[in-house]
Amino acid sequence: MLSELDRLHWSVIQFGLEARSFIDLEGLPASVIRSALGASLRRMVCITRLPDCTDCSFRWTCTYGYLFETPPSPEGPHLRKLQHVPRPYVVRRPGLHERQFTPGMMLTVEVLLIGRARLYLPYLTLALLQLEERGLGRGRRAGNGRFRLTSVQALQPDGTCCPVYDAARRQIQTEIPVWKFSDLTADELLFSNSRLLLRTITPLRLKADRRLARRFTFRVLIRSILSRLSSLATFHVDTTLSLDYRGLLRQAEAVRICEDRMQWLDGPTRYSSRQRTRLRQGGLIGEVILEDVSPELRALLRLGAELHVGHSTVMGLGRYTIAPLSE
Repeated sequence: MLSELDRLHWSVIQFGLEARSFIDLEGLPASVIRSALGASLRRMVCITRLPDCTDCSFRWTCTYGYLFETPPSPEGPHLRKLQHVPRPYVVRRPGLHERQFTPGMMLTVEVLLIGRARLYLPYLTLALLQLEERGLGRGRRAGNGRFRLTSVQALQPDGTCCPVYDAARRQIQTEIPVWKFSDLTADELLFSNSRLLLRTITPLRLKADRRLARRFTFRVLIRSILSRLSSLATFHVDTTLSLDYRGLLRQAEAVRICEDRMQWLDGPTRYSSRQRTRLRQGGLIGEVILEDVSPELRALLRLGAELHVGHSTVMGLGRYTIAPLSE
């Protein structure tokens, strides 16, 4: 199974922004940044100026359409009835909880680009550059939200960063470090220990019976991970994962939850331009101790921790860590 998971590949990009005026990113900063980035990219590349992408003849080849309104391929056999498929990216802010920034403060925006989305880094960088004067967050018309893009770095699997953007020439390097599942398996202790601590970093929004699950169930988590990995592989890596889905779900049912310290948190709100209303991004927050986790499930958990799981992953939700515990 490990060789199957190694077909997935992604890059982790960190954008360094220096505030030039007061920036207020409101309740869910990743959502604000994602929305602004998408709007900027659409202004750059849209040639039809249609109000939405639904009836656009170029929706399958458009850079904005692929990243932000991702449709299933008209030639593909998978999920044709779906209007959209999982987006090939995640926007998140590593280690930062501030929502407001005064001039001179630094804001780091981290973006995961999965599969073919890695090729669109120059477009995203240019879209961000064009936001320098338009601004981010509240009060843009009053001059707030201005920033300067100071760096673009790629995070490597060993924890180091390498610059991928030449600010003087405003040019992105062609070679960007790639992550694969095999890069995550260095921690032998993790993969030899069947007792794990799972702790959420951002709200976990899992669905069971078409509703958000307000209690943690390990089988639902594994099913969500399998669904996400399979969809990402199919639509964005042009491959199909040949996994024993039924067998893995049976293994999940055998895992014991020793301690469950998960609780539902209503979470911050974000504005949905599509629904024209504010939506509360609630989810499960806390930690659980798991026992009798098979090596195959540990592998899935490790990959899910990197690529996020559940709903609203594009805004950084569904992120968690796993750590081995003594038997």
